[in-house]
Amino acid sequence: MLRVLLASLLVISAVPASAQNYPTRPVTLVVPFGAGSGTDVMARTLADELGKKLGQAVVVENRPGGSSIPAAEFVARAAPDGYTLFMGGNTTHSANPHLFKELRYDPLKDFTPISRLATAGAVLVVSPKSEFNSIADVVKAAKADPGKLTYGASNSGSQIAAERIKRVGGVDITRVPYKTTPQALSDVIAGHLSMTFLDVAAALSAVKNGQVRALAISSGTRSQLLPDVPTMQEVGFPGFDLTFWNGLFGPAKMPADIATKLSDAAAEIMKSDQMKQRLTAVGLDAAPLPAAQMDGYMRAELDKWGSYVRESGIQPN
Repeated sequence: MLRVLLASLLVISAVPASAQNYPTRPVTLVVPFGAGSGTDVMARTLADELGKKLGQAVVVENRPGGSSIPAAEFVARAAPDGYTLFMGGNTTHSANPHLFKELRYDPLKDFTPISRLATAGAVLVVSPKSEFNSIADVVKAAKADPGKLTYGASNSGSQIAAERIKRVGGVDITRVPYKTTPQALSDVIAGHLSMTFLDVAAALSAVKNGQVRALAISSGTRSQLLPDVPTMQEVGFPGFDLTFWNGLFGPAKMPADIATKLSDAAAEIMKSDQMKQRLTAVGLDAAPLPAAQMDGYMRAELDKWGSYVRESGIQPN
């Protein structure tokens, strides 16, 4: 009898974590940007709703800086048990592979894609006290005094979009790296920085309050929340459509049923009217894409962002 009992216990202990009642403890959602960024807003909104569906708290952990590389590496090396998730996106999975010669994570091999979540454009903002009322004004001033103007780069999207202006306009604007988007915004408002590209979620309040002036948006269509702000295509950059995206990921080799459970939960959340309204209010478009379609989407985005990096003349670090 004792042998039978021991054998039964061994069988139970050998059952993989995926077959148990996941989750049995809080889940950590790592965000590679600082509090207040569009990705952070998205993550906290998702965490609240995901926690309700899973029956366990989903805790957001911000790990900003280093072009989001340290945060991505941290998740890529975490145990693939579903208790460490990642809010990745265009910076970590589309742009970084083209911006850095050596990257200690592979966006396709080191993660389990769960779902794309939302998309958004990026807005070029300047101080309302500045002389700039259009990108043409920026280019004119940059030509008159090369290197004097500055732009804040808090993520890959802001860098690529600004470098595209420099390339097409044939001007020299000095890049200033920032750890977080709110820091770059604060310096534009204070007049310490000439301009920066911000996702709509981060820029919306400052634009509406008159703290900054919006000159253009990077996406192919105008934002419903900022209908008077023209697209980059409309102001002289034909074919330019730099749309930010974010998605939910886990480390590679996550049990398939855990990934499916999370993907299904995320899809239900993102398709709800309540979630769509909450995201629209901060300039994000709910755009869920299931795990089965993520591989093709991510490969296409890698190619697209790679072409933008090359066309902008950016040399990998």
